[in-house]
Amino acid sequence: MSLIVALSLLLPAQPPTDRPAPAASPTPADIVGALESVLADAIARAEPSVVAIHRHKGTNPEETLAVRGRKRPAAPNDRDDFISFDYGSGVVIGEHGEILTAFHVVQGADRLRGCAVGGRTFEAEILAADPRSDLAVIVPAVEPGTEAPKLRPIPIGDTSRLRKGSFLIAIGNQFNAARHDGSPSASWGILSNFARKIEPEVDEDYPRSLRKPLILQNHPILLQLDARLNLGMSGGAVVDRRGELVGLTTTAASPAGFDALAGYAVPMDALGRRIVETLKQGKEVEYGLLGVGPMPPDSNRVGQVRRNTPAGQGLLQMGDEIIAIDGKPIHDFHSLILAVGLFSPGDTIRLKIRRGEQVLDRKLVLAKYPVEGAIATNRPAAWRGLRVDYSSIVQSPRIGLDLEGSPLGVVVTEIEEGTPAAAAGLKKGLLILRAGDRPATSPKAFAEAVAGLDGPVPLETEMGVLTVGNGVEPDRPKPPAEHREDR
Repeated sequence: MSLIVALSLLLPAQPPTDRPAPAASPTPADIVGALESVLADAIARAEPSVVAIHRHKGTNPEETLAVRGRKRPAAPNDRDDFISFDYGSGVVIGEHGEILTAFHVVQGADRLRGCAVGGRTFEAEILAADPRSDLAVIVPAVEPGTEAPKLRPIPIGDTSRLRKGSFLIAIGNQFNAARHDGSPSASWGILSNFARKIEPEVDEDYPRSLRKPLILQNHPILLQLDARLNLGMSGGAVVDRRGELVGLTTTAASPAGFDALAGYAVPMDALGRRIVETLKQGKEVEYGLLGVGPMPPDSNRVGQVRRNTPAGQGLLQMGDEIIAIDGKPIHDFHSLILAVGLFSPGDTIRLKIRRGEQVLDRKLVLAKYPVEGAIATNRPAAWRGLRVDYSSIVQSPRIGLDLEGSPLGVVVTEIEEGTPAAAAGLKKGLLILRAGDRPATSPKAFAEAVAGLDGPVPLETEMGVLTVGNGVEPDRPKPPAEHREDR
């Protein structure tokens, strides 16, 4: 072998002359352009699902008439006036045009009107609404012979994938800018914080001792954005970089004690998604009730055990520390609210409590938390003109009932006129303890007790036993032939 050949074997191979040169490092303009492209793409995916909502209030602002199945007044003559002064936002979440918005955006409306991207306008009506979470679902009100508007639903994401600093985009009807063409406004920023415990608004028209929170009183955990949400953004979309809905904006949270420039949103976490799915079905959102009284905000120690509640039945005591619910640690009253709120009435939960030096386990069946002003258009069928609910929605125990140590029954919530229930003397607010020969400890237990019963059914109530007939006239003997009219 020649010396030249030997040396060539020892030297590193030279790259082919046609191999491309290494790519240049991205410039700052490239990086900014890539970020801009991601944000613009996310907005483009989400924007067609955001609508402007316009509310028209009637003479009684406390009454909400724009509900499916209720009679609404005639449309205002001046359409421009109708869509100019009272407005908010909504997000399409269902294949049939279901639109998620804030409860306070639709509360008190006698008519609702939506405006989608492209200027498509439509009448709308409430399918279901939940004042506790400040969420509601509305749908286009399709008149006979008309076609429903084609609306694009947005994919719902998961708040648990977010972290502090995640890029978020808020899209909505800011300052009613979308009133004519339906084109919403967008802004972006980062997720500033989780678990913002917002002080709820209160009705200043009542004396201090009677004031009650108006909204968000039992949903203490909100997303905090570093972008201010201006008038009209309530009910708008908060999306991640994928264009998925991770929150619903709300301007109802009082910023007292917090950054006045911050915006807040109801998260699409496990509780938020449960609420949304229930409202989409037109059903009432039901929350579990444990029955412990107020705690110091930063304590998990029970301040009061209410009688005839799951806590009372489970023999919890004042001073007990609630350590965990179904294995989830409880640190304070807010974490207790959230843990119980994930469950529905009738669900069984496991409590771990500390009492002195002892750690005890308790298994309890939840009752129902009372929520005033909820709207549902898909309700269980009435039994002989009677509807009942958990007795825990009654704020105070009935005088004269010695029921300490035993569960209350169910409370009458509705009596239809001209029905066997009305004829039996049943009244709204009456407690029913037994149906037939079975205890009525819950609406489900009541329904099971009366299922399949054909004849008169005795109901044990706080007023004594009332018998509900079946509405069928008993057979009467025919008169003798000489007295019959068909002789």
